Amino acid sequence: MSTTPLTVWLLDGVEIDLTRTQLDVDGGRWDWTGTTTETGEPLMRCGDTAPLPLSEVYATYGPLIPAPRPVTHADRLAAYTACPAVLPTKERQPRPLAFAALPSHLSRKAAA
Repeated sequence: MSTTPLTVWLLDGVEIDLTRTQLDVDGGRWDWTGTTTETGEPLMRCGDTAPLPLSEVYATYGPLIPAPRPVTHADRLAAYTACPAVLPTKERQPRPLAFAALPSHLSRKAAA
């Protein structure tokens, strides 16, 4: 076992971010222990279980997805201050003529 400064591990063509908690298909939360096997593969732990190599966790417990991160104040501020696409006011408002033509359009469809 060795301690290495890993942050991302490539497994079956999928990059797994070791700095984040990973969720398996049953909802188990897997965290990197900060150590690796003799071959350099990260060791993962779920709760009080013994550490397992990442490939074994992936094969036994299914694909892993990163756990959602909590929303920060900076994320909220960015969402509030994002500029929406500006459309001319006339394009956003329905025209009265369109509403007036709707009943006749619907009655033609019903008769067909």
